[in-house]
Amino acid sequence: MNLIVLCLASWVCFGLEAALPPVLDAGSGGVHPSFVIPLLVFVALHAETRAAVWTALALGLITDLLNPVTLIDGGAAVIPGPHALGCLLCAQLVIASRGVVIRHNPLTLVVLSVPGSLVASIVVVSVMGVRTLFDDTVHWSGTNGLVTGFWSALYTSLSALVMSFPLFAAAPVFGFQHPHTQRFSRRE
Repeated sequence: MNLIVLCLASWVCFGLEAALPPVLDAGSGGVHPSFVIPLLVFVALHAETRAAVWTALALGLITDLLNPVTLIDGGAAVIPGPHALGCLLCAQLVIASRGVVIRHNPLTLVVLSVPGSLVASIVVVSVMGVRTLFDDTVHWSGTNGLVTGFWSALYTSLSALVMSFPLFAAAPVFGFQHPHTQRFSRRE
């Protein structure tokens, strides 16, 4: 996998997530589509397992660093971990389903982005819920997180549909290994 292309695609996706929520916000509840989850699902569909897992951890950690949580006293704190674990489980869901889906179909990206985003949201809410049991300085609502995560996951299907065409067109540039190459075969 070409890391430079992955970094550029990640940069574009994080830029879209930072710039477009005011434009694409569906109400006042903070429901907006994710652009990172479709990229993660695309990489998990096509990359080797180890590369997909490391990509998921990196994208999740960057998401944690870019999205500080609010504290009760009005401040903000960066908590690394919840999104990293959520993205890791999202990637594991896609890796587990690679054998039963058509990898090169744009609708596969759309269909797998919804449960992937749901799994990531559930993990984030769970980790933050456990954290609030031990640290009451974080302002966190599990119910609000689940409802927002559900509607954002459905909204992510639209961003995945829009992103599927450029991502699949750029698939040769990403340099994914062919899934059916044998490891010790003779090359002709």
